[in-house]
Amino acid sequence: MQKKKIDIVYTWVDHKNKAWQKEKDQYIKKKNFSNNTARFDSSLNELKYSLRSLDLYFSEYIHNIYLVTNHGSVPNFIDQSRADLIVINANELLKGVSFCSCTFESVLHKIPNLTEDFLYFNDDMLLTAPLSLKDLFDTNGNPIWYQESDKLLRFISRNSYLISPFNLDGQVSKARKNTFQQLGLAKKMPPPIGHSPRIFNKTYVKKFILLYSKEISRLRKILFRSEDTFCFVDAYCYYFSHHKMLNFMKKKKTLILVQSDYFSRIINKVRIFLAINFSFVCVADLRNRNAKTCPELSMYLEKNYPNPSQWESTNSET
Repeated sequence: MQKKKIDIVYTWVDHKNKAWQKEKDQYIKKKNFSNNTARFDSSLNELKYSLRSLDLYFSEYIHNIYLVTNHGSVPNFIDQSRADLIVINANELLKGVSFCSCTFESVLHKIPNLTEDFLYFNDDMLLTAPLSLKDLFDTNGNPIWYQESDKLLRFISRNSYLISPFNLDGQVSKARKNTFQQLGLAKKMPPPIGHSPRIFNKTYVKKFILLYSKEISRLRKILFRSEDTFCFVDAYCYYFSHHKMLNFMKKKKTLILVQSDYFSRIINKVRIFLAINFSFVCVADLRNRNAKTCPELSMYLEKNYPNPSQWESTNSET
């Protein structure tokens, strides 16, 4: 089934925005991984390289790009004269304050003039090979989502106790399990969702929100992620795949690269060396303090995405 061009939606945090920093700090009661500023650090410019990958591998299918940012901040490498790149103030879209990505993901469908189907990127997700609408929709027009391909991450996601002792955000795995239990679909936990772009349908989203209105109403009021957070993206995928309205496939591979307080240089060297036949890259930031960016990541991104995208300012200094 042939689809028209679709919109792209990114979420991005400007960790240097003073108003955002002040706002975040006033709500913090106790510092932990979910509210640590290092989590929001964008100094590696992942978004810039993600846009370059989009230009390389998906540009013919793009209608508009929407960039949902804290306080409407605009990255300094963006060409603001482009009519097809629209910046959205995240707080205005939510009509509230939050520092949790799950919360903002529940309102992306409210972006004015958004296409019925839209492709959602985190700013740390990149394409490494051509992507077409056939990769996002099956022959019946149902959306396709991809399972996590990394065997180690699949194992860890089922055993969150392996993450917690090392401060590596075990909250996420616990939150996913709690979310799945709230759905009440089946006893067996599905595989984790791949760190890759996800196709959403606005009608599906609205239906899902009506079905789980209490959970999502609570979600839209939380400030920071915790193990009790209702994981909107995971819940959406698991619900519609359970009801055969979404294909959840183990087909495309994602290369996970990391920024962490320890061993990130060695980890990334090994993962890049061993990487074969992957379609996506995700840069997972596991830092618990404001450490420097990993040199191997910077070199990898610049080597594989050297050319500016059409949405990039020619006056950019980054």
